[in-house]
Amino acid sequence: MKPQKTKAPVISEKSTRIVILIPCLNEIQSIGKVIRDFKQALPEAEIIVFDNGSDDGTPQMAEKSGARVLTERRRGKGYVIQSMFQRVEADVYVMVDGDDTYPADRVRALIDPVIKDEADMVIGSRMSNLSRSQFNFLNRVGNVFFLQLINLIFHTHLTDILSGYRAMNQRIVRGLPLFEKGFAIEAELTMKSLERGYRLAEIPVNLKTRAEGSHSKIRILSDGMRILTTILALFRDYKPLTFFGSIGLFFILLGLIPGLRAVIGYWQTGLVQYFPSAILAVGLVLTGLLSITAGLILHTIDRRFNELEHFIQVVRARPHDR
Repeated sequence: MKPQKTKAPVISEKSTRIVILIPCLNEIQSIGKVIRDFKQALPEAEIIVFDNGSDDGTPQMAEKSGARVLTERRRGKGYVIQSMFQRVEADVYVMVDGDDTYPADRVRALIDPVIKDEADMVIGSRMSNLSRSQFNFLNRVGNVFFLQLINLIFHTHLTDILSGYRAMNQRIVRGLPLFEKGFAIEAELTMKSLERGYRLAEIPVNLKTRAEGSHSKIRILSDGMRILTTILALFRDYKPLTFFGSIGLFFILLGLIPGLRAVIGYWQTGLVQYFPSAILAVGLVLTGLLSITAGLILHTIDRRFNELEHFIQVVRARPHDR
């Protein structure tokens, strides 16, 4: 049983504290424009740049453009986002990259469902049918692959799970344990939100190309493998019965191949002519059964932890006795 979310009170738009959080590493070519664009699009919001050890003058440019600058020394986007969520208090959080590839003029559409308490997190979808995003070929292939994988695991119909442009309420920011240190953080953020039953929505946005002289920090092969291993690890941790059950079923079906050969030979001659095949079949079937058993045990443990988490949330949401 998944933990049930207590409904948050609708936040008055006048009293809402909105922060725009910008993780940055060596983005001096674009950070000033990003800050100015978001100041114009959402003047009531505070803009905080989280610098990840830039050596090109990015922090100075951000301060000059009117943003508050905080520093996260541990290198990696995941560490920066963890630090942002731990150190900043707000009602609505907007997360956007500092490379000027996301449109500031869509920020009000992004935060509107959060302010109205219609969603806990709104994702700016670069891959919606209504989007006109500029991807290179390998990035698009990777995004589509990871998207289909997560939609298959969680039976959802999202169109973008790796977008760096999101709006979130305080409940989801405080409620998600995040551990990824690199670019797999968006996959972790999306999967843990889905597993915990938070309300996700999407709005289409158009991804632009980077400014001239600006370079992406993503390494397609190594970061792609990191995202894949993160998705598989979270699949194992949050859906153990499906994960280990699928592996177990695969081994059992695999064991039928040599098993049938041994059975047919015995049926035809009355002798066990393919003794090695029989041993292999028994080994594969037992491996499959052990995997399914492990999945059942872990599923039971996971369900108990979900019930405990639900109980803790109910206690925290209960008003204090006066």
